[in-house]
Amino acid sequence: MPQYLNQILVHCVFHKHAKAVTIQAQDQLPLNQFVMQTCHFLHCPCLIANGVADHLHFLLVLATNTSIADVVKEVKRKATLFLKERNSSYYHSFCWQGGYGAFSVSIRHRDSVYQYIYQQQEHHKKISAKDEFESLLRNAGITKYDEKFYWST
Repeated sequence: MPQYLNQILVHCVFHKHAKAVTIQAQDQLPLNQFVMQTCHFLHCPCLIANGVADHLHFLLVLATNTSIADVVKEVKRKATLFLKERNSSYYHSFCWQGGYGAFSVSIRHRDSVYQYIYQQQEHHKKISAKDEFESLLRNAGITKYDEKFYWST
């Protein structure tokens, strides 16, 4: 076949470092828009980005010539710089945790995952970030992980 064809949807999630300040409400929408632009620049169209004070979700179409690890690394790096440029005194020591979650999404579930990400603020009135992430892991069939790497650093 003379061309590369794929439709790999990935739901990504990462959290701020436990000791980092939270993302201020007035910075969340600009951060979401910036993440979408960053993904676009990486040739990975982002369908939605949304989060709350301590973590961020986004749904993207993975490009044929890149890895999810490279995309997440660059999104984290640029998002950190973006926040520090918006408010250097508040975000001076802001950083994300080292890890992340990346979950494949069937095209049949794209719209429901989109809505799930869109409704993050409402969702987190009922469930903690930790409980949400553990649910995402279970739903993806990931049963072996060490909690200390997700909630202490």
